Amino acid sequence: MSAASSTAGEAGFGERIAGLAARAGRDLAYLSIGGLTAILAFCVWVTAVSVTLSLVIFIIGLPIYLLSVIAFRWTAELDRRNATLMLGRPLRGVYRDHRGESFLARLSSTTRDAQTWKDLAWLVVHSVLGFTFAVIAVSAVASVVAFLTMPLWYWSIPNGVDWGLWNIHNLPLALLATALSTPLAALTVLINRWMAVAELWLAGQLLDGDEVAAAAATSAAGAPKLPLSSDSVRRMIPAGEFSLAVHAAISAIVGLLCTAVWAAAGGGYYWPAWVWLALIIPLSLHFGLREAVRIAPERRALAIQVVVSLVVTGITVAIWALAGFGTFWPIWTILALVILFVVVLLARLVWRQLYGDERERELTERVETLTETRRGALDVQAAELRRIERDLHDGAQARLVALSMQLGRAEEGLADRPEIAALVRQARAEATAANAELRDLARGIAPPVLSDRGLAAAVEALGTRTPIPVTVDAHISRRPAPVVESAAYFVVAESLTNVAKHAPEASAAVTLRLEGETLDVVVADDGPGGADVTTGGGLDGLRRRVAALDGDLRISSPPGGGTRIEVRLPCGS
Repeated sequence: MSAASSTAGEAGFGERIAGLAARAGRDLAYLSIGGLTAILAFCVWVTAVSVTLSLVIFIIGLPIYLLSVIAFRWTAELDRRNATLMLGRPLRGVYRDHRGESFLARLSSTTRDAQTWKDLAWLVVHSVLGFTFAVIAVSAVASVVAFLTMPLWYWSIPNGVDWGLWNIHNLPLALLATALSTPLAALTVLINRWMAVAELWLAGQLLDGDEVAAAAATSAAGAPKLPLSSDSVRRMIPAGEFSLAVHAAISAIVGLLCTAVWAAAGGGYYWPAWVWLALIIPLSLHFGLREAVRIAPERRALAIQVVVSLVVTGITVAIWALAGFGTFWPIWTILALVILFVVVLLARLVWRQLYGDERERELTERVETLTETRRGALDVQAAELRRIERDLHDGAQARLVALSMQLGRAEEGLADRPEIAALVRQARAEATAANAELRDLARGIAPPVLSDRGLAAAVEALGTRTPIPVTVDAHISRRPAPVVESAAYFVVAESLTNVAKHAPEASAAVTLRLEGETLDVVVADDGPGGADVTTGGGLDGLRRRVAALDGDLRISSPPGGGTRIEVRLPCGS
């Protein structure tokens, strides 16, 4: 018995040693890969920030800013995947969905995106901390290996191994170094563990921006699912900008080629700066005019003037800088362009006051009238649907219940006539089925719990009926308008139905927040993703329902990264 216990203890000790060795290996791999990504991070953020800041006076600096953001996200995604190997769950960065936005709106939303700034902060910190940790980890492990194998190679160095105050030149000293390798290895494992934990904590603070999705992912079975990093590129660069991308790529290649020729020729005066200026001018006009023609026709001419003025201003300032600075003569060009812009703007304002004010006032009044009538129609529709639900519940359903009870008593009285009793039993079953269908129909129109107890209780009841695990986090201080409650409820109901239909093994999380005059609804799941709203169906119906209330619906569903539906509904009167 004791022998068996001893064997079991030895086996347990061996398993612990193997586990520690495996964890130490993972720590070393994580820190080593982090050292490589730290070098890449340093190159990316230094290059992107310096190029963006140097070209921000030109129009071309704005798309370069967006390209820099894409580079930040790609590089941060590498560290998310590296951290996933250690944590066993995915780190997801949640970014704003830029699909369908104009360039200026995309520029503004990108600047206000919190996760983008977290990515930049991570790249700056990781480029220093990750590289330092990697150097310490690799150097410590190399020292352990050197101490351990010292008797095998110390003799190959003519004057011995000189490590500061300790010179190993004979076998006893080499054996002593081997003996010291064990405590040194333990200290190295401990230090590497501390560094890995510290870097993982920092990654969790800066790179994990989706707490709801992360919670859903950790509760689901199976391997973690990571969003494709290319999805952020698809969201940042909409279709139709291929020609601009090709133009920018060709310009960059020509500029870099001239710079390479200048460097190969021995440097000196940086004449490729004039080549870069010649390349930037048509590229700036290409980009600026492409954006200007997308503006509404009544402001398009003014936008084109602004684009041309900015390009001319940038050209004159660049020529002044390349010519050696001196007296700032571009001020006269800038002053002339500003005066021209003011004259054109005043002329447009005078024209609008004389001929366009009445038409604009009519359109404004018409829009206000349509908004009021639409809101009234929606309120009437919501009240009518609730009346129909009450009539079904108090009228048809009550009659069917009474009919089922009467048929049941009739069936009991026909015990001696089994043929007729069977017909009555069948009629009672049909009445029961019809009552169940009416109950489901009434619940689909307006669930009683939604009318009686509000949105939070209705969503919690919906989550308990859904065949997948659902967590609900609701903070609603007051009840919004009935039409807003109904829209939010059916958004959650349709979303959970889609999850149960297309991803029955997934789990979902629902978040409800009422802040000020806005109701925020978020439904996130850890399913396969890849939802397409362009082909119609339930998600397209949700978008139309939300748009009817002047709400905003955003859907993020990268393949392999789950689906996240965000809805904002105005609750003002």
